[in-house]
Amino acid sequence: MNAPTGSRVIRHTSTSGHLVAASAPPVAFATRLRLFSLLDRHLLKEIASSFALGLGIFTFVLLMNQMIRLMGLIINKGIGVGIVLRLFLYILPFSLTVTIPMSVLLAILATYGRLSSEGEAIALKTSGLSLYRLMVPGLLVGIAATLVTLWITISVQPSSTRALITLIHRLYQTKAIMALQEGVFNTDYPGLIVYVDRLEERSDSLTGILIIDRRNPADQRVVIAQEGKMPGDDAGGGSRTAIQLSRGNIHLTSAENPGRHRNLKFETYELQVQAAGRLAETFERTKEGREMSLAELRAQIKRLRKEGGNAPPLEVEWNKKFALPIACLILSLVGVPLGMRIKRASRGISLALSAAFAVFYYVLLAAGESLGSRGWIDPALGIWSPNILLGLIAIGLVLAEGREALVPARLRSAARDLAIPLPRGVSQRKTSYERRQQ
Repeated sequence: MNAPTGSRVIRHTSTSGHLVAASAPPVAFATRLRLFSLLDRHLLKEIASSFALGLGIFTFVLLMNQMIRLMGLIINKGIGVGIVLRLFLYILPFSLTVTIPMSVLLAILATYGRLSSEGEAIALKTSGLSLYRLMVPGLLVGIAATLVTLWITISVQPSSTRALITLIHRLYQTKAIMALQEGVFNTDYPGLIVYVDRLEERSDSLTGILIIDRRNPADQRVVIAQEGKMPGDDAGGGSRTAIQLSRGNIHLTSAENPGRHRNLKFETYELQVQAAGRLAETFERTKEGREMSLAELRAQIKRLRKEGGNAPPLEVEWNKKFALPIACLILSLVGVPLGMRIKRASRGISLALSAAFAVFYYVLLAAGESLGSRGWIDPALGIWSPNILLGLIAIGLVLAEGREALVPARLRSAARDLAIPLPRGVSQRKTSYERRQQ
């Protein structure tokens, strides 16, 4: 591309040896640099690669504990791989609403930090490119991440959360033995205390069983059996299951006559149990806030306000559906000027900074959510306070970085000392700093 007549073309090379820009006078260069130019595409490509790396790392760290538990379902409890994959996919949307904002900040810090540390930002500013024009690729990524996260929080997360809870309930019905732990007194079944010396979850078999049945106040039973099975409800059609016991005794005590005791010996005995409320509630239960769509949340909040019920927890969920996506855009605004100030950037430094900002943001968010849910502060204020604070930090960083001239006075002095040719439009301008030095 030919430069305009009467101008000098300057070619800058970064410390990595890549050509950064071929520039005429700064105004002409800025005019020709349109949206999605070669520079924009280069930055977007680098941001995308760092974003993918950050998303994988953050999501893996966040889900590590869950993945260990899911592997335990396959190895120890005999749950099929397909069901475990479904559980993982249902958990994933909630995790992405947390890791996407973190990954946006990491990607922008890594990209603009490298741009600054390798001298490419200096060359681009020398060519007449302002900070605000350099921010465009980062802001585009922030807007795209905001829209994706908004789609997840509004459309995907409610249905996935509902499907996750329903699948867990069905698992505890069809695989009732999952609710038991060996060597402890299990209280997960209403009115029963169950102790199992040893259990084989793949075959649903139990060994060394002690059951205290207090469901009938007039007749307390203590059941002791050598063996048993707990196959669950394979049809998954109800919330009741049975413990099939073999070779044991039933000790009966009457509440009206405590001195009366009966001992019944059995070869086989089937004990009907009701599935635990916290493990396998019936499917007709009320939806939680995370499972509701926007319309359902709005209707439920309106109803609770009218009836004088506890509306703040649902108001918190409503605001979170919008606050978390907007955090992507705010963090992109933070990342560009902060990355430009990093003189020796690496992905390790960017990872540490993004993790620090993420911890700072989510601690504030958790505190605001807790205070808002209890009604101590307005739910909207509690959820949006972290965004407001980060937004103020972003505005301060952008204004501080944007105050610098296209090429700072010290940079021009260093360029003259090193005999680096600069465009006439830049080399002839003097700032107040240079005039004071004279």
